[in-house]
Amino acid sequence: MASLKIENLHKSFGKVKVLNGIDLEIEDGGFLVLVGPSGCGKSTLLNTIAGLEEITGGDIKIGGKSVAGLHPSKRNIAMVFQSYALYPNMTVAQNISFGMEMRGIAKAERDRAIKDVAEMLQIDQFLDRKPSQLSGGQRQRVAMGRALVREPLVFLFDEPLSNLDAKLRVDMRTEIKRLHQRVGTTIVYVTHDQIEALTLATKIAVLKDGYLQQFGTPGDIYNHPVNTFVADFMGSPSMNLLKARMVKDGAGLSVELVGSEGQPFLLPLGDDPGATAYEGKDVIFGIRPEALTDPDGADRNSIRIVERECLIEVVEPAGSDTFAVTHLGGTETIARLRADSDIGAGQRTKLAFDMSKAVCFDPETTRRIGG
Repeated sequence: MASLKIENLHKSFGKVKVLNGIDLEIEDGGFLVLVGPSGCGKSTLLNTIAGLEEITGGDIKIGGKSVAGLHPSKRNIAMVFQSYALYPNMTVAQNISFGMEMRGIAKAERDRAIKDVAEMLQIDQFLDRKPSQLSGGQRQRVAMGRALVREPLVFLFDEPLSNLDAKLRVDMRTEIKRLHQRVGTTIVYVTHDQIEALTLATKIAVLKDGYLQQFGTPGDIYNHPVNTFVADFMGSPSMNLLKARMVKDGAGLSVELVGSEGQPFLLPLGDDPGATAYEGKDVIFGIRPEALTDPDGADRNSIRIVERECLIEVVEPAGSDTFAVTHLGGTETIARLRADSDIGAGQRTKLAFDMSKAVCFDPETTRRIGG
């Protein structure tokens, strides 16, 4: 195992800057997920860690030692690709052991390593099969097994689940988390799927256009997004971002929203010194769907539940939840209700706003206001 530190990393292709001053650090045995939309630079960043791309500036340290300029074979990393990259003419056992054979490892040791990882990944019954005889999930397990026998300092995963169907993706996500818990090796994992990021990571790095937007724990990223991009990108459904105005309300501040039928209403913000500079100004009010629910489904431990009447336009049953659509701040707004909520389209009903989980953003800078 080893820590990974990325310091002021820059990467350009000619005059095109792809990565701009990235600073990240993950501890021994950590699980770092790089997440962001297509073209944000996450795969390029992974490739610089692997040594497949040379960096333009900055440094990369594995286990406290700089690997900038070091050949990939000298970095003691193992990579699992989206495409599996298995040899079609070799059996599962041969695919797993090929790298060890090239390094001159004795057959008895190779056989022992194959047996161990095959049992761990539950592919021991497939060792004599060719990749063409396996399902997508089984092939991904083989690719993981080939990486595991290397016993590297760092595992690199490049969107390993994107070729799988939805159910298998969930199953494999669990397998990867279980694998990390068992082997404890540092992992860097690239995905565009923010649910994968929140589920797997000990730390998440959110990238956009080659810039690091936010770096922190899944809880930090989800509950305290630094800007509207992170707020909108992380979470499914994403955070409701509504036009509002900060107004003085007695001894404190409230946000004033245009309600679902054009009527204004106030939502008290509580005591947030960082918000006082925005009194009388427009803001973006952010609240996640699960913090906007039916009164009986609201968090009973929260002391800042505010109820307001809204017109429900659409109701979408989704098994374990029911989603209701209303209009607030001139924007379509999603509330997450209990599965057995007795609310129908066209109905006026009270919704509970958990203001302890609400955030506000500056509409010009898009940065979060206050703490």
